Amino acid sequence: MFKYQGVNLIKTVYRPYAPLISSLFFTGFSSQLSWRKFIGFDYKLQDALIIDGVYYYPDYHLQTFAARAVRHILKDQKNFLHLKRETLRREKAIRVKSKGTDLKTFFIAYLNYQPTLALYHICDDFIENSLRQELAKKTAAAEVDELMSHLNLPLKLNLDQKMKKWFLKTRDVSGFIKKYSWNFSRYGQHHFLTRAEATAFLNTLKKDKSLGGLENRLATKQAVKKAKTILGKKAYYVDVMQFFIYYRTHRTDILNQTFFNYYDQLVAFAKRFKLGYADFINCSYEELTTGQIPNRKTLQARRKGAIVCFSHGRIKIISGPAINHFRKLCRDKGNSGSVTGRSAFSGLVSGLVRIVKSKKDFSNFKKGNILVASMTTPAMMPIMKKAAAFVTDEGGITCHAAILARELKKPCIIGTKIATKVLRSGDEVEVDADKGIVKKI
Repeated sequence: MFKYQGVNLIKTVYRPYAPLISSLFFTGFSSQLSWRKFIGFDYKLQDALIIDGVYYYPDYHLQTFAARAVRHILKDQKNFLHLKRETLRREKAIRVKSKGTDLKTFFIAYLNYQPTLALYHICDDFIENSLRQELAKKTAAAEVDELMSHLNLPLKLNLDQKMKKWFLKTRDVSGFIKKYSWNFSRYGQHHFLTRAEATAFLNTLKKDKSLGGLENRLATKQAVKKAKTILGKKAYYVDVMQFFIYYRTHRTDILNQTFFNYYDQLVAFAKRFKLGYADFINCSYEELTTGQIPNRKTLQARRKGAIVCFSHGRIKIISGPAINHFRKLCRDKGNSGSVTGRSAFSGLVSGLVRIVKSKKDFSNFKKGNILVASMTTPAMMPIMKKAAAFVTDEGGITCHAAILARELKKPCIIGTKIATKVLRSGDEVEVDADKGIVKKI
């Protein structure tokens, strides 16, 4: 944590979105009216930083607001149902507006969807603790632990799982390229899969037809039913947790999918400013809507590296030598012996660390390696199956690594903040996911 402009900022997730998308996020976060309609009370997020793709959110959002939001949602089932309906309504709107509408209409729908991005990843601990406490009032501690170990897995398949199921069933390569290229082209980038890439992916799926976690989902279904019976009038607590776990991944898929689908319109709009797509997405939302486009030199600098600063409701994009100041502000200070985090799935294993930052690192990953990453993504599934354990910088009970760890039954420690900084590929470590500690041997 560090302080900037009088606000305490905490490291959260790594998402290398282009400045245009990031500025849309922050503009959407700052609308008090949008938040009121979404959550049911007045709120607006006005501070955050993105440094080298890492998002730093204020403590008032991650702690004070998250706790208040969960109390509000759990207080009355009607509050939860309102949030769920509003979330799905905004999702439907952004899906519709990504198909051929004018730029202003699309951007408005995109802005209105942003509270989902800011909410669903910050409530993990508060929801889990509340559910656990209610169960503990009515049943034994051992049974609570058993139920919670299954309730942490979402019953509903996410878009990535549906994609794999569809491709295995249809074997339609052309259809897959058209329907699912977005899932391989994120953060504002745009790339349609080649037939060779799609065919290679299908061949990988054929070798392992399991979508993962089918037996676990049966156990989760039984746990959901049992927990609801125990909770009685507060059975909806289980629905809250299940929806939050599912929607955390789903909302980012929607953001990436809709932006990908709107690519042709974005390119056409970029031409009005005599910009290529790469320069266009390095402009901010405000710059585009006001017509105050940065010069070529500034845009080229942003493509090499940019800090997106959201302070007291104002957005500024910083590039060039000035970004070094922000890098110094957030520099991690970790020891060289161990890192600690939260256990997402228990177990004790040893192995060699392999830091994974991108697909370029997949070829060096060996069976039995310890996967260490800022975050895991659906694209990492092949190496996650090879890994002996997962260790991540970020995440809560609803994150991708935690869910996959429970599905694959592999030790996993999440939320270490500094694992990718302290550990190095080739380090031999012991992962004690019972205690949430990774030690160098």
